[in-house]
Amino acid sequence: MSALVDPGPITMYGADWCGDCRRAKAWFADHGIDYTYVDLIEEPDQTSVVLERNDGRKSIPVIVFADDTHLTEPSDDELARKVAALDAGRDELEVVEVADRSRFELRRGDEVLSLADYRVRDGAIVVPHVETMPEHRGHGHAGRLMDGLLAILRADGRTIVPLCPFAAAHIRDRPEYHDLLATG
Repeated sequence: MSALVDPGPITMYGADWCGDCRRAKAWFADHGIDYTYVDLIEEPDQTSVVLERNDGRKSIPVIVFADDTHLTEPSDDELARKVAALDAGRDELEVVEVADRSRFELRRGDEVLSLADYRVRDGAIVVPHVETMPEHRGHGHAGRLMDGLLAILRADGRTIVPLCPFAAAHIRDRPEYHDLLATG
């Protein structure tokens, strides 16, 4: 099969002995969709993510999407619906840095949906606050903002200090961003 869409970063937490994990891996492979796989046998400390996302249940796989939502033990149809939904409207949203206001914004046209304030310290972007406008909450916009912000930082060779709990959790749950964390 060919790729359906580009749904943005996906992280799957699972174990090779798990049939649902193997099926989800095969579904992603069949559709040409990249994802980060966290093997809970090799990285048992990541089990906390599974427990947190599942209200204490140990069900896997847990698949975390770019909009910071997740599916647990999804069927192939559920994966297809989720990936298609992530792609719907993706082109109309953009993340921009507004340097004179010291913030990043997720915009749809001229409308700001989500924002991340920052300041610069020792060359790193320090993010104390991420917020989605009240009328736009519940749609994964803060997660989309963080992914765009991190892509900008990566392209510019910059690093981040995520003081905001949401920003810190977003990066913690996505190993592909760990290299952007400022050291020291």
